[in-house]
Amino acid sequence: MITRIIRRTASYNPNWDFHTNPDETRFFDHGLEVCDATIPYVNDHLDETGGAFLPGRIWCDWTSRLVREVSAS
Repeated sequence: MITRIIRRTASYNPNWDFHTNPDETRFFDHGLEVCDATIPYVNDHLDETGGAFLPGRIWCDWTSRLVREVSAS
């Protein structure tokens, strides 16, 4: 998955201090290392996103997998 990080919680993602923009979420076959990070690492370094860490707040979690679709309520 490649997407843009939004630095605030969402009702469907209460355990993390960020969520991703569903309008900018895509699936990919190949990603760049510059956008790869785990969910806990992103959460721990959220204030650094958008600079050298995850430029443009673009994140491509190489370990992601689709489990189910949830609606943003």
